[in-house]
Amino acid sequence: MADQVKSAEDGHAGVELALAVAVLLIPVAVGVLAFAPWTERSVLAEAAAAEAARAAVLALSVEAGSDAVDAMAQNYGLGPDQIRLGWCGADPAIGGVGSCPMGRGAIIEVAVQVWVPMIMTPWGEVGGIWIGAEHAEVVDLYRSIG
Repeated sequence: MADQVKSAEDGHAGVELALAVAVLLIPVAVGVLAFAPWTERSVLAEAAAAEAARAAVLALSVEAGSDAVDAMAQNYGLGPDQIRLGWCGADPAIGGVGSCPMGRGAIIEVAVQVWVPMIMTPWGEVGGIWIGAEHAEVVDLYRSIG
C-alpha cells in the first residue's frame, strides 16, 4: 500500500455535527415551537370574548359572561392572573371590571386579554405580552325581559 498522508482536518465531522445541532438547530426549534402558545392563546382570547358577550346577552348579566371566560381559561390550564376582562369600554383587568346596561337594543361589549409567554422552554417561560380580542353583541329588541 502506498503511504497515506494524514490531513490535519481528518476526524472533525462528529464535532462539527454536534456544534451544528447545538448552535443552529436547537435555537431554531425553540423559535418554531414558541409560535404554538401565541396562536393558541390568540384563539382563546377571540373565543372567550365572543362567548362572554353571548353569555351576558342571554343571561342579561355580566357575571354569566365572566363565568364563561373563567371556565374557558381553566380549560386551557391558565390561572386567574393570566386573563383580564373588561366590559363596555372598561380597561381589562384581572377578575373583570365594568358593567353594561342590559335593556333591549343595548350593545354589550367585552374585551379579553390573555397572557402569552414570548418563549416557552423546558425550564420555564421567558418574557411575555398580553394579547387581546374584543366582541360585541346586541340585546334583542323584541326579547322578553323581566
